[in-house]
Amino acid sequence: MAYFGKYETPEELLRDDSLSRDEKIRMLEDWRDDKKDYMRATEEGMVGEDRTERLRQIKKALATLQDEPPRS
Repeated sequence: MAYFGKYETPEELLRDDSLSRDEKIRMLEDWRDDKKDYMRATEEGMVGEDRTERLRQIKKALATLQDEPPRS
């Protein structure tokens, strides 16, 4: 979880110029998958904070990168 503890929001990750587009996509996909797993666990009765808004933000950031053409 390379994003964990380093970025508060997906937008912060997008603004990190030290990462390549592909690195950002990979990290956002990992973040998205972690949030989905967390939400699934919450639905199964495990207690925790609801993160549906964060998941929406992650998906939006990921779509932004995937819609943008790669830089040469």
